Amino acid sequence: MSRVLLVVALAVVFTTELPAQRLGAPAPRPRLEAGADTNDANAYYQYGLQTFDRDAASASAAFYWAARLNPGWGEPLYARRAALLMMQPRFMRQVIEGDRRTLASRESRRLDSLQFRALMLSPFLTRRLDRRMFVAYVRNYYTETAGGAPADLNYQIDQFLREAPDAMRAWVAYSDGNFPVALISYQRALTTSRDKAAIHLDRGRIFAMQNQVDSANNEFKLSIGEMQEKDTKDLVIFYNSKALAEYSTAVLLEGSENFLGAREAYGRALQEDLAYYPAHVRLGLLALGQKDTTTAMSELALASQLAPDEPYVRYTNGYVLAACGHLAEAAGELKKAVELEPYYALPYLRLGQVNEHLEKGPEAVRAYSKFLEVAAAQDAQRAYASEHVKDIQELLAAAATAGAAKP
Repeated sequence: MSRVLLVVALAVVFTTELPAQRLGAPAPRPRLEAGADTNDANAYYQYGLQTFDRDAASASAAFYWAARLNPGWGEPLYARRAALLMMQPRFMRQVIEGDRRTLASRESRRLDSLQFRALMLSPFLTRRLDRRMFVAYVRNYYTETAGGAPADLNYQIDQFLREAPDAMRAWVAYSDGNFPVALISYQRALTTSRDKAAIHLDRGRIFAMQNQVDSANNEFKLSIGEMQEKDTKDLVIFYNSKALAEYSTAVLLEGSENFLGAREAYGRALQEDLAYYPAHVRLGLLALGQKDTTTAMSELALASQLAPDEPYVRYTNGYVLAACGHLAEAAGELKKAVELEPYYALPYLRLGQVNEHLEKGPEAVRAYSKFLEVAAAQDAQRAYASEHVKDIQELLAAAATAGAAKP
């Protein structure tokens, strides 16, 4: 079987096995404060953070819309999973306590699919909501066992943490940004944990967030080694994979401008999972940066085959095709991106540019105008789009006048 045919086959398996990979059921738009920009993904994300503790349903809806407005941003997907867990206190308790039946359930996998996609987009995302889930977990615990939350909840949380397993203390410290305590607690947890691979992954992420590249890569290697030795009958959280560990290594190396090492690590990620489309995206963009247009287009074509319903991937493929001079093909991919997500502004801008280069003035005006309709008010490219709409309209008007003047 050729590589392209194999990738297409894997794409079918991939979408079949992860039906909840996107956002879940549609959510109504929350009503933001007066004056807030309803085209701004960050406005919804911040609203979700503000309402998370008191109204998890509204927070979940806000994160849903943040993810729709910016499909290339991982944090809203992570946050939506957290909010959906908050809406199910008993289920959340079982997840936090590591109940194996719960972790293996269909509902858990549905929610974990959001985490899976979030880490594909942002392998080092900030897990700021984990502490707030833990606070809700402790409050619910005391409500169920003592008939109500204690007056001094913070004191009880501290007491609870002192007696908690090392992995739980590490998890909370990680969310707090208390990385020294998190690293120590995770190290201690390695002696008793059944999932050492996940602990090494989290230690690697912490080192990466502190820009300690060598230490991070060492932890990722240890994680991969644990996964290779792990009994296949043990429960494995599917988003913690060898492909993710290699991909995280590659992103870190790319950020430190070790492009050769990054390419090798992206390649290893694909050896572990040929359907891991983010590695194809990054390899394509690396190739484009080195003016290897053939490889760039090939990698993005594979990514689009593997993730045909991902608007961010379609947009990136269109961007690369346009950069390589394949304008008609680029227009097709960008149109597909906006069909998949009509609230995603960036593809409209690129589609306007492509149509302008193809000398399709009316189409360019429509694309630029749609960008201005859905882009955030503070988007730095609004001025560019407005200027080009004006210029093209003037050219079209002049052409029409000249045509009318001909005998």
